[in-house]
Amino acid sequence: MKTVTECVRPELCYSCTACVNSCPTNCIEMTPTGPVGSLIPSVDAGRCLRCGRCLQVCPALHDLSGNEPISVYAAGSTNEQLRNHSSSGGIATEIARNVINAGGVVYGSAIVNLEVKHIRVTSLQGLAKLQGSKYVHSRIYDSYRQVRDDLAGGMLTLFIGVPCQVSGLVGYLSKIPENLILVDLLCHGAPSQDCFEGGIKLETAEDVSSIAFREGNRYCFRGFTTDGACVFEMPYRASYWLNGFVEGSIFRECCYSCKYAGIRRYGDITLGDFWGYKGALNVDDGINFVSVNTEKGASVWAEVSKCVSWEPRTLDEAVPYNHSLTAPASRPENYERFKHIYAKSGGAKALLGAYPSKTVFVLFRRLVRKHRSLYSFVTKLPLLGKRLMEYPE
Repeated sequence: MKTVTECVRPELCYSCTACVNSCPTNCIEMTPTGPVGSLIPSVDAGRCLRCGRCLQVCPALHDLSGNEPISVYAAGSTNEQLRNHSSSGGIATEIARNVINAGGVVYGSAIVNLEVKHIRVTSLQGLAKLQGSKYVHSRIYDSYRQVRDDLAGGMLTLFIGVPCQVSGLVGYLSKIPENLILVDLLCHGAPSQDCFEGGIKLETAEDVSSIAFREGNRYCFRGFTTDGACVFEMPYRASYWLNGFVEGSIFRECCYSCKYAGIRRYGDITLGDFWGYKGALNVDDGINFVSVNTEKGASVWAEVSKCVSWEPRTLDEAVPYNHSLTAPASRPENYERFKHIYAKSGGAKALLGAYPSKTVFVLFRRLVRKHRSLYSFVTKLPLLGKRLMEYPE
């Protein structure tokens, strides 16, 4: 029987690690050797049993039916401290708090020593590590196995991830137990960890211990030392890496053909930013898009909604501002050049060289923002001024 590396082309691999977690001989490992630094599986042929288990669990080879939303809400936590540390409305943390308070366990993405990866959290204090957006593919490692063991032990278990990670977990488990809550996140697309590290190198040569991608509702790339001092702070249009993320030009190749982008969802609840929201809730600290997709999700929301601000909305309001509810990100015209430079010279040089016109404007934005009087002048110039702004109007 063939292995997953023989059946799934590298550019179609979601890097979910379901194959790694399912292998009975642990002969599969993920390596950053795929397109643009993506993690892809590598099989030790000498230890492989050719049992086919990796093929059975791979989301690239199998389709989940998904569920259309039952109901849609705009929502935000009423806990000011919690909300201030969240990128959107803090609803993911509120769901996680309910699970922890019920004696359960939470799995979600964290940044640990600048690596974006899934971790297991069993305390309210530990949830702080999961707060905030991480615009990088999160490495699963052995989290699926840990989830399996927690479920077998009867623990209420919450798994938060992008749809391909949720799908990978469902494939790995083969069925969804009653004590498993799945939350999938609206995903714009995800650059690789390797590309992310290249982006940091373009901002500073100094040691950075933590990263933030947002400042309130604005995209802003910031790096900090261990004592919290800011090493760099770059509005997204002046950052080679974050500008590439926002404009969708540096994602892993699988993101441009993602089969999970659409109305049908793969978690009990779907969360994201409610871009385009025009309701009565205060949007200063962000508002979550919430779609309840299953009866289990409805039960979870019934509890969470007691301690948050919310109002019912329609899916039609969110769709125009969230492309992942309709289709994957569009593959950039020069993406092959990005791949070529990346394979030859690495992420930092690919970020600079793949899209020359974008790079020129990012460079000019970086230069003029250092001199506020010059910035004020050039951003008022007709035609050119708006293109040099740190943020679009």
